[in-house]
Amino acid sequence: MAKATDTEVYQLLKEWQIPYDRVDHKAVYTVAEIDFSIDGSDVKNLLMKSKKTKKYYFVICPGQKRLDIKALAKVLGESQLSFASEAELFELLGLERGSVTPLALPHDTEHQITLVIDEAIDQSEKIGFHPNTNTATLVITFRDFQRFLKKLAIEPQYVAIPAKQPEV
Repeated sequence: MAKATDTEVYQLLKEWQIPYDRVDHKAVYTVAEIDFSIDGSDVKNLLMKSKKTKKYYFVICPGQKRLDIKALAKVLGESQLSFASEAELFELLGLERGSVTPLALPHDTEHQITLVIDEAIDQSEKIGFHPNTNTATLVITFRDFQRFLKKLAIEPQYVAIPAKQPEV
């Protein structure tokens, strides 16, 4: 797999007439490093895999949600989920750690990844994603993100992604 580039994201958005606002920033590798003053819903993007069925799931949930991975596995009908390795992330999407973005889904030409979006994400808001690099964020409307997915023939699963309960 070739490395995913920001140029290809910009070309697709232009070709598909999807408007965006670009915000340049220092490289970020975790949700904790994100500048939440950027317009748009703050989200966390994770590439997960099933240990048993070897299926891959691209999970989008609110940035501050503490994901309950065991409960999410049950919601998806899997016995156990884990994070995909850096090698799998590169092989499937051409991405490196810290740059996980659904805007790289055009690289999943064999449709090996199921997109899972948390119902808690406000679909009336704008949403921000990296353009295959972690030094910028593109802010688009959720509706335009859905158009992007439709162009790729991707039907996301909208589910209530469970959060970890705080320990007492």
